[in-house]
Amino acid sequence: MNEVEKLLYEGKKEIDSLEIPIDIESTLRSALESTPNKKKKNIKGKVAALILAVLLLGYNMDTLAFYGKKLVGYENVMNGTLKELNQLGKGQTIDKSHTFSNGVKFTLDAIMLDNNTMVMFYTLYSPDENVMDVDSNTHISITNMQDKLFTYGGSGDANKNNTEMKWVISTHEAPKLSEKTMKVNLSYIHENGDIEYGDIKFKIDRNQAVGKSLKISLNKKIKLDQRQIKVKSLIASPTTTIVKGQIQNIIELGLDHINKNRIMPNDIEMALIVDGKEIAWEGSGISTNMKGINFDVRFEAIPTDTKNLQLKLISFSGEYDVHENIHLIKDTSKNIKILGQDIEINNVYEKEGNTYITITTDKDTLLSKVYLYMDGEKVELVETIPEKSENHTRTLKFQGTGEDLKLNIEKIKYKKYYNDIIYSYDK
Repeated sequence: MNEVEKLLYEGKKEIDSLEIPIDIESTLRSALESTPNKKKKNIKGKVAALILAVLLLGYNMDTLAFYGKKLVGYENVMNGTLKELNQLGKGQTIDKSHTFSNGVKFTLDAIMLDNNTMVMFYTLYSPDENVMDVDSNTHISITNMQDKLFTYGGSGDANKNNTEMKWVISTHEAPKLSEKTMKVNLSYIHENGDIEYGDIKFKIDRNQAVGKSLKISLNKKIKLDQRQIKVKSLIASPTTTIVKGQIQNIIELGLDHINKNRIMPNDIEMALIVDGKEIAWEGSGISTNMKGINFDVRFEAIPTDTKNLQLKLISFSGEYDVHENIHLIKDTSKNIKILGQDIEINNVYEKEGNTYITITTDKDTLLSKVYLYMDGEKVELVETIPEKSENHTRTLKFQGTGEDLKLNIEKIKYKKYYNDIIYSYDK
């Protein structure tokens, strides 16, 4: 490998590791000065030709982003990862706008794309210094040209003059290679109720993608009470880290529905610890489709020089079918256990023609669907009256009274803590 090729190779390694690249001019000058005088002219020409070839043939087109303009004004809504990528000049400039009839202007400034997500940076402008109200009246959706919808999450921040708002949003999946043109669909609701529409179309330049992803197959099964979930993979990219898994496949989901023994997941909480520091959590999602119930948990990007890593399951919360009937006696207490959750029935009493049941549970346990049978008649819950105490006691109110009482608990919702290590890595 000659000196010039070595310099280009080292430069490419610097870019791939997302570190600030060495200065090209000083590097080439140093290379030329280290060469005998009689060969300087020759090598200088070769260096220029090689650099031109790099730029034209796309040896590493990401290098172009280092010299493009950086996003300004997004500091308050960028996380640490995006700030670093922005400092490196990463991303694709879009700079396309749509202006509504009242002067409200939506500008898609730029995107950052990798295998995990598409991050979009946009500005909302209001000429009337009411950008917060304008933001509430402006709705966007992201689709490809076949109208496939991309869900997203993000945050925004308004300036002091209330004329401009900067938003950073990230799609929950990245566009596929075949999805070359994307569309931002806009709608604005005017004060009189009229709705005005617009859109911005843009082409994805994958040469300006911020980098590649690393996928680690985990395929770890974890037991949760009478069920188990599967943590399938961890995907690390320059913008984010995503853990993907499955709670139930379609067969398990169907059998539970038939047997009236369903689970309706609410949230799964994980922690990602790298070199002793916890990586910031960005969000999570649970979806049900023809493949079953699947989940993903998102964190900020992990450092490229990571030496050790731990992925932990912190907690899981969901709603469960239980169909429990509890016989009650007035003016008495009772302790019961459902799916491992302690439920204390403190008192059962009548007052002003109504029946009241006072219960105490853990702070994360809720009887989400409950009825009371009074002498065989099914009665719906009127209201839940909270207590002022800190022991999570409340009173259930049912209209009417009866002698034979049965509390019918159809569903229970609770959160269980685990703190189990799912995956660990030491370099």
